[in-house]
Amino acid sequence: MIRYQITPKYIAWRIQKILCNLVPFKNLRKKLKASMPRKWDVITFSPQDMEKYRQILEHYPDVFSPEETLEIALKTRSFSRIGDGEFNIIVGTRNSFNDADQKLALRLKEICENGSDEHCLVCLNNYKLPKSHPAYTWFVHHGTRRLEDVLANVTFKKQKYGDAYFLTRTTHGKGFLIEEKLKLLKSLWNGQKLLIVCNKKSPLVRDPLNIFDGVSQKEFLYIPDRNAFGSYDELVEGIKKYDTSWRVYMEAGATASVLAWDLSHLGYQMFDMGDFYKRSLAILGK
Repeated sequence: MIRYQITPKYIAWRIQKILCNLVPFKNLRKKLKASMPRKWDVITFSPQDMEKYRQILEHYPDVFSPEETLEIALKTRSFSRIGDGEFNIIVGTRNSFNDADQKLALRLKEICENGSDEHCLVCLNNYKLPKSHPAYTWFVHHGTRRLEDVLANVTFKKQKYGDAYFLTRTTHGKGFLIEEKLKLLKSLWNGQKLLIVCNKKSPLVRDPLNIFDGVSQKEFLYIPDRNAFGSYDELVEGIKKYDTSWRVYMEAGATASVLAWDLSHLGYQMFDMGDFYKRSLAILGK
């Protein structure tokens, strides 16, 4: 694993973080932490480490731009997104929504190795972003910690993959363009019957952005807050109670990645939307 250098900027950040942890009031502690720079904005790698990372990237597939990925997705095609959280699972660690799960890791690996087909667009992290992109430091941070292990476990197809963050990113990082994206994405389900797979606490249930106003019919299939993959068979059977004329919007972490792949091959249109809705709410201040 490539390790970042210990610099004065990083030492100052560590001290600040320790001091924040000593604050006795939880709300104040959270506000102070939120005001700190992100870890990947204060770490530094040596030129030798960056050269090693560039060599690692030579074995990673190319990725369509967010705009190209969106264009493909809008052609009524299912999409499965495998990002940093899913890569964490593949290499045997946990993420925010799933504990380490070998069976889930094997399914995610299988989807990566199958690549896109006429049923489902497979989307990956784009670790090859230019330095000018605002997300560049995040991908260097995550890539140096995970990518070598991912490549040791997965043999990617020699094809271009979609961008896993096409819902919330632009090529040049000059803004989310949220209103425009919402309008385009709503065309995937406007006038259609829509099944929404999420947990009961999701803002999708209330839909304050009214993105589902144009559907002809709407139903919910609820998942556990964590480790939804443990209920995978039940979720599949729950979706199959609806015929393939229903489109399926999913906010279900890595479980959605697998559901999208499997059920798209049974004729369903599956949209692995991740935290798109929550990010949209935050950007619009709702």
